[in-house]
Amino acid sequence: MNSKLAAAKSEGSPVQVIRRDGVMLLVLAHRPVNALSSDLRDGLLAGLKLALDDVDARAVVIASDIAQFSAGADMAELGRKDAGRGLAQLCNAIEASPKPVVVAINGNALGGGLELALAAHGRVADEKAHLGLPEVSLGILPGAGGTQRLPRIVGAAAALKVLLETAPLSAGQALAIGLVDQVVATGLRDAACAMALALAAAGPPVRSSDRREGLRDGVAYQAAITAARKQYAGARLPAPGRVIDCIEAAQLLPLDQGLAYERAAFDELVQTSEAVGLRHAFMAERRALFPPADLAALAPAKLSHLGVWGGGDLATDLVVQALVAGLRVTLVEPRREILVPTLEKAAARQELAVVERRLTAAARDADWARLTSTMAADGLVGVDLILTVPDAVPLPADMDRPPVIGLGALAARTTSGRVALQPAMAAGLAAELSCSAGADAGVRALGLALARRLGWKVLFTGPGGPLDRRLRAALSAAIAGLEAQGLARPVIAAALASYGLGVGEKTALPPAPPEADQVLSACLSAMANQGARLLSEGVARRPLDIDAAAIMGGLFPRWQGGPMFQADKRGLLVLRADLRRRAEAAPQIYAPDALFDRLIGEGRDFSALNRA
Repeated sequence: MNSKLAAAKSEGSPVQVIRRDGVMLLVLAHRPVNALSSDLRDGLLAGLKLALDDVDARAVVIASDIAQFSAGADMAELGRKDAGRGLAQLCNAIEASPKPVVVAINGNALGGGLELALAAHGRVADEKAHLGLPEVSLGILPGAGGTQRLPRIVGAAAALKVLLETAPLSAGQALAIGLVDQVVATGLRDAACAMALALAAAGPPVRSSDRREGLRDGVAYQAAITAARKQYAGARLPAPGRVIDCIEAAQLLPLDQGLAYERAAFDELVQTSEAVGLRHAFMAERRALFPPADLAALAPAKLSHLGVWGGGDLATDLVVQALVAGLRVTLVEPRREILVPTLEKAAARQELAVVERRLTAAARDADWARLTSTMAADGLVGVDLILTVPDAVPLPADMDRPPVIGLGALAARTTSGRVALQPAMAAGLAAELSCSAGADAGVRALGLALARRLGWKVLFTGPGGPLDRRLRAALSAAIAGLEAQGLARPVIAAALASYGLGVGEKTALPPAPPEADQVLSACLSAMANQGARLLSEGVARRPLDIDAAAIMGGLFPRWQGGPMFQADKRGLLVLRADLRRRAEAAPQIYAPDALFDRLIGEGRDFSALNRA
């Protein structure tokens, strides 16, 4: 469209209003992710009213001015009693608009962002967009019509897949199931405006409450409901079952009653202990992965050539991951008897990836071409960063070398200025970047750049970790103490599994044995005390970092929030009393850290340290 644009933006509003050839564009600009906070919702409602009152506006398009359409609801509002009601009202207003509303989806449209899109009368997506409803991962379900509008459009089977599996759909997948009406490579807003004007010319817009495509085959609809109930029978969390109930309600009830049913289910779930724990876990992980202020202020470090000093299994893992990530790698190991097996293992790993079709032969050859190996230390000249393997011989003292980071954890009493990286074994897993006092921020930035290049989730710690290993040691010590008291290992294991400790992502948990309270009290107290020690020693920055480490390391179940979250839930006075009692027999595990006395004396808990 070549028409002249007329734009206006109210002072402080996160929604920009643009008049364009009969279309009122409402452009979201609420950085960083267009979270649907009250300010953004109010801005959209005001923009919609402006469009409805404008006689020259025949249709409305909602678009985004940033890299994604919307990441969903404002997490800070989820715990409130009226959580989600404002978004539900906005979606209802969009659906009821007598002028057609079309959304132009770029980047991510997740959770409430997709619910907003579902309430519109048309959806156009950029080919790189992703759409999803991941609320179940937070122990809740969509509360603004997602469980009612989605199945009316795409059917029960597709809706249940989107809602229960939580992985976002690509734009192409969304188009295939009818979730979006058009996918474009370029000209997203132009396409949305064209669709909006075409809908306006066709007559009154078709609302979601009038859609019947997904409801036509009632037998298939009910079969999908039955299959889902069978799959999620005995699920450890209540949200999947309530999602299935809501999808069934979409077939049986008019939209307004279905929305009321969904709202009741949302209100029921949002206050459950599982949902509260999952929200804490989500926020803890997100905040824990954000670098300290001095590191965040630096520009991202440039890293293309990695040097690895020392061979062995850890070097093999690192070399393979770095090659997969596209880095040039120089492996230096002065001992031939270690260098040769290291290279052989790396080659075998790549060959296996080719055999299993995870890697093409051409990609393997390209990776191998970026690898240089030598026994001479001067082979490290020109690399951007050197990683030293723990068992390697010392680096030559007289060599002029680039920044050095040690692999592994820093000892509790370590030399100032040191930086270490506890590696993850694969992309998507947690690593720890630790430093002692006076460590150079530029070196830490290189470590962070490497970890992110390899796809690791990076936690930031001081000497004395890793956090996950310290917590596991406390748990092991508590288990040993329980065994010494006469409890059998299978009983202890059953009690821990019933809580979710160390069981991974199992769909269902075993029943708790009679001794569960005894076992869990001892183990949770030991981990909470270890967490307090990690804070007092400066290993962990905040309690939330400890919770994130426990969850990301697979030790603690997400829905339980983490050991420090559970400590607050139990109450520090109660916990300290329990520790003192247990310390009489096992002071090395249970002697309360001094942090308990300080927090109790100040009338605070661990969550207060997260806010500091």
